[in-house]
This record gives sequence, structure tokens and C-alpha cells, in this order.
Amino acid sequence: MKFSKLAFLVMLTLLTGSCKFNSSSDGKDGVKVTSPQTNNAIKGAIISNDIDLDVTRVKLKKAYLVDANEKPLAKNEAALGEKIYVVVELDTGWVKENKKSFIGASERISTSAGKVVVSADDIFKDYETTGLDPEDAKFIKLSAVITQADPGVEDFVVNFRLWDKKGSGEVKGKYKFSLKK
Repeated sequence: MKFSKLAFLVMLTLLTGSCKFNSSSDGKDGVKVTSPQTNNAIKGAIISNDIDLDVTRVKLKKAYLVDANEKPLAKNEAALGEKIYVVVELDTGWVKENKKSFIGASERISTSAGKVVVSADDIFKDYETTGLDPEDAKFIKLSAVITQADPGVEDFVVNFRLWDKKGSGEVKGKYKFSLKK
């Protein structure tokens, strides 16, 4: 399956919700390279935009945020109606069965007070029987479109999870966003 079809399906799943996001940078354009003391799953990975990750039984290459034009975000901000994506690139990890990978993905967007405004439980549910091309499954983009913001709500947290339905590989992460002023 082509990546563009996957991205469209992920984007379509997450089009609902009214939210406003907020976060800060670490002072180095949000880019950090994991230290040698970290586990092998993220050793040497490039993690941008203050994304917090917990990686198990897969090898992470990169994790970062981009806009709709695939341009990396310097700040964790988006305008109202602007698409944003978290991109997770893997070196290795998902189990292959019959030359396919079977993965799941979920995403939840909450206010800083904990109110859930968007929740998608299994974005790749439609591929449970057919699976995905293993190369496509190494490059996952989860999207969100901020269509409206509730007055007075400033901070949001995006939690996401990628998992192997045929193995024990998993990537859990979270990041914060703000609406451009």
C-alpha cells in the first residue's frame, strides 16, 4: 500500500475535535540525540519537538513534528485549521508475517486539565487482515487538524501509541502543542 493512502486514512480518522495545543522547546530547536546510556531501542535516535518516548522491541530512527507541507516544525505550534503530524521512523522492529506487517496506532488529545477532545483507538484497524507493506510500516505519520478552540483552553497533550499486532514491539509517546497567536 502506498504511504500517501496510509497518511490520508490516518488524517481522515483524526479530523474531528476542537483543540488547542501548547509546548516549549529545549533551546536547541527541540532536537536532542539520545545519550549512550539509553536503551538500545532509542540509542542514537534523533528526537525533536520535545517528544517523550518509550520504545520496546523496535529500533527507533527518528521522531519529529511536521506541517502539512512536510516541513519540520521549529516550534510546537499550528494555526487553526492547519494540519500537523507526528512522524515516527523505525530502523527495524515490526514482525513480518506473509511479507506484511500488522500494526496498530492510537492517538488521544487532551486538555492540560485532562479532558479528552479527540480519541482514535486503532487507526489501522482496517488492515488487520491484509497487513501493511513492511517498508511503509517503518514510517508512520499520525495527523491532527485543529478546527476550533474552546475559549480559555491553552494547553493540550497528544498521547500516541504504535504497536505490533503480531509481536511485542511498541512505541508510546506524547508531546504538547500550542495554537499560533
